Amino acid sequence: MRAAVLLFALLPALQAQACNADAARPIVSLSDLPKDVLSLLGRFEKPQPAIADIGEKFNASDVIYANSPPHRRLVSGVATKDCIELKVEFGGIAHYTEQIEFQDTWRGWAKTKGGYDTYVIKPALVLAPRP
Repeated sequence: MRAAVLLFALLPALQAQACNADAARPIVSLSDLPKDVLSLLGRFEKPQPAIADIGEKFNASDVIYANSPPHRRLVSGVATKDCIELKVEFGGIAHYTEQIEFQDTWRGWAKTKGGYDTYVIKPALVLAPRP
């Protein structure tokens, strides 16, 4: 019982682990990201990707038309061996930027922070490094 209480108490701290900025390298393009992370961001969606690269044209308005550019654009990011933090710009009337984090887990890359459309993995045990 005590172990369960201790794990429950430590869970928020384990989930809030951020990338180690000291060991991080900058992300200068979507091409710097692993294929799994690009898939989670919707880069391979057809007929139009869901996210534009740094500097690419994107739709900053609410108007959607045939072949309109994506409503999201990568602004910046940093990556370590097992953690990626990205700043993504969202178009529309509520134009804003959001910090999104991905962790390399034993099941592959998973989003662990941010309100972006992809599923967020919360349990600390899933965040264990690959064996």
